[in-house]
Parts: sequence; structure tokens; C-alpha cells
Amino acid sequence: MENSRTERFSKNTSAGFASFGLWLSWQELSGRRVVFLINVILVALLIALPVSFDLMGKARKSSIETRIDYIGPSLILVPEGIMSSDLVTAQMKGKTFPSLTFRTIQLDFASYLRNTEARLTERIFLEGRDMPVTGIDFRNVSSYPFGGYSIGKNDVLLGTIAAEKLQKDRGDTIKIKSRTFSVAGVIPTAGGIEDASVFLPLTVLQKLMELEGRINELRLFPGSASSYEQLKSHLKKYSGELNIIDSYRGDAAEKDIDTTLLNYQKALYTAAFILIALCIMISTYINLDERKTEVSTVYTLGATQGIIFQILTFRTVWITFLGSLIGLFIAFLVTALQDLQVPLRFIWSTGSFMEVVLGTVSLGVLVTIPFALYSVCKRDIISHL
Repeated sequence: MENSRTERFSKNTSAGFASFGLWLSWQELSGRRVVFLINVILVALLIALPVSFDLMGKARKSSIETRIDYIGPSLILVPEGIMSSDLVTAQMKGKTFPSLTFRTIQLDFASYLRNTEARLTERIFLEGRDMPVTGIDFRNVSSYPFGGYSIGKNDVLLGTIAAEKLQKDRGDTIKIKSRTFSVAGVIPTAGGIEDASVFLPLTVLQKLMELEGRINELRLFPGSASSYEQLKSHLKKYSGELNIIDSYRGDAAEKDIDTTLLNYQKALYTAAFILIALCIMISTYINLDERKTEVSTVYTLGATQGIIFQILTFRTVWITFLGSLIGLFIAFLVTALQDLQVPLRFIWSTGSFMEVVLGTVSLGVLVTIPFALYSVCKRDIISHL
């Protein structure tokens, strides 16, 4: 009775033919649960190891690009002759360049940039002390620690060291040139020249120094690692009048590390797929050798060679499909536990999911096909009855 139902089901359509093979292979695996479970677990573990490394690498890279890259720019443009050491000590030597250059770069390279900042830094005597004073446009600032600040034309911010030297705190006043400003706040320590600096709105400092329309520092924040490479290449046309300083932060600083991690990930994937292929080959061979009589019986009951081929092949499909799914879940769980604060979008993508599952299933089927073809074409199927 059961045989007649399955025969009718198998002859309905070509889609039903394939479904029938899947159903029969599932029934066979369900009857051999221990062997089935061992095969699935092996595939899952072999998938989980390289995928965990891959996901952790992606989480790390995404975290760097969206967090550390916001702390400081990847590229800084200053007047020709100004070096990184001068920038660190705010010794700009009175050199400036037009703000128009800033606007031009903003327009020309908008597709590569996440943000830009124009600054003017001068050294001024304040209460008998030679101190760096920097003008920033606070309306659209990314550099740490200015992102949360917005000050008026009569306000200033003080670095922690500058506040100590000037003995000023929030609410106090300070005289710069001929104008008196109110201290709007003391910024958190940045571990650099910012700690010893005084900060004003850019247009205010330009007017005080009679340098309207002039700046001496342009900070560039690329949108991605590839944007950084392209941006750096295109900026070479400005090298005659500006010095390009690579600040080695964010995605730029991580390029070599990411490349090394990628090589390890490729090696792990290769090793994992080789081991999976070996496991599938051994499992398929043992399964065929143990089930000679069963296959012969199914054949004599009316099953075609195509159905027998499907039973043997779809057995591998079930094992690799379920194994890769479980392996991906384990990898995802391990990655998430490394840092509970990492957003889901940093470590999960539909593309990667499909690549791993389809890659594993395709590999398993590719390895199984020769064994299945040999069983249905070369062997005398009914000789084992």
C-alpha cells in the first residue's frame, strides 16, 4: 500500500520527482539517526571554525571603521612645508591656504568622503602664555572630542591643560586680542595638542587674525577603506601646494592587519572544505557499502535508477544543508559573545549566509555524484538480493 502511494507520487511531475527523492532520503536518514547526527555535527563544527573567524574579522573591521575612524581623520592636508611634527605641536609657521580649496575638495571628492573639517590654527599670547588657538566650524565636526559641542560667536572651549594653565573654568571669561569670550566648557582630554589649546568658531578666529577666507588644516574622513585608497591617489594633484599627511587611523591603519586576517580566513575555509569533502566521501562510501541489499530491493519494487540516484545524492544535501545551518548559528553565537555591544548588521549578511550554505551543499553533492553514478550505472544493482 505504501509502495503504491509513493509510486503515484513519484510520477506526478518532475518537481514531484525531485521532492520524492528528498522525502525518501529523509526517511532513510531518520531511520539511522545516530549516523545522521554524527555527520551533521561534523559538518557543523568544520563550518563553525572558519566562519567564526570570518565573522569576528568583519565585526572588528566594521567596528573600527564606524568608531575609531570617527576619532580622527585618515588624511590631513596642510600648507607645503608643514610636517606632521609641526602639526602635533601646532607650529603652523603662519602659513595658510584659501578656504576655496576646501570647498573644491568637498565637491570633487564627495563620493569618497564621509565628512570634512577645515581649521585655522595660530599661536597667540594669552595672559602671558604662548598658546595654540584653533578655529573650527562646530556646525559639522567629526573629530574627537568636539562632536557634541556647539558654541556661539562669543564663546570658547578650553583643553584640559589649557584650562589648568589659564586657571579658567566654565563660565569664566578670557580675553583674546581685543575681544572678551566666555568659557563654554572644558573638553575631555584627547591625549594630544588639543589638551593645550583654545578653540573658537572658525569665522571668529579668521576675523581676529585678519585671515578671512584662509585656513591651514583640512581634515578628511573617507567613507571606507576603498574610498581612502582612491582619495589618496586623486589628491596627488594638490601635492604641489599642499602636504598630505596620513594620520594612520581608522580603516587606513587596519589595512595590513585586515589583509593578514583575510589570508588566514581563506586558509581556514580551504582546510574546512577539504575535511568536509573527505567526511562526505567516507560517509557516502560506507553508506553505499552497507545498503547494497536495500538499494537492490528498492530497485526491484519499481524504483528507477533516477530515484536511486536521488536518494543517494539528497542524503548528502540534507547532511550538508543542516550541518552548514547549525555551523553558521554556532559561529554567529560565538562572535556575538565576543562583544555583546557589536550590532547585528556588523556580523551578519544574507550574501555570506547564502555563500556558506550553497557552497557547502554544492561541495557535498559534487563529491557524492561519482559514488552515486557508480552505484546506479556500473554495479549490478539486483546482484545483492
